[in-house]
Amino acid sequence: MIRQENGCNLYYSLKSIFLHIDNREKMLLAHFNLSIPRFYILMHIHDHPGINYNDLSNLLLCTKSNTSRVVSAMQRDGLVKRNVNPDDRRSFHLDLTERGNNLFKEVYSTYQEHIKQLLAKFSEDQLQAYTMVSAHIEELVEPDLNKGIDLQRRSELIDVKT
Repeated sequence: MIRQENGCNLYYSLKSIFLHIDNREKMLLAHFNLSIPRFYILMHIHDHPGINYNDLSNLLLCTKSNTSRVVSAMQRDGLVKRNVNPDDRRSFHLDLTERGNNLFKEVYSTYQEHIKQLLAKFSEDQLQAYTMVSAHIEELVEPDLNKGIDLQRRSELIDVKT
């Protein structure tokens, strides 16, 4: 009974943490007139120039139709350009425009600073322990480690020393 209670407490704590982080990100990104999906699209296209819709949708953990809708709006806003795949004219490669690249660089430096300020409140031992537990939980809920933020980007986001 105690184990189940602790499990529920952990689950609700994780949900609460996610909601708080999500709200903080929404407030931060609002200063740049960006939503969370738009920011992550900028980040993934920046990290994977020429990415296609399927791969981008997998990284975003959402449907291709939702990705297409948001990317189309970003294209109209001059942030993303869509290029026909020369090997398969039915598919497209996505790249950032100069405006999109400049916006991403501006937002990302502020975003990193925001994360560093938050994580600076933890000791190195706490960060290592939380990271290990988080990695284990992530493996349990999503065994395909090729999805979401790649490991290099994740280490950049949680490195509080730089």
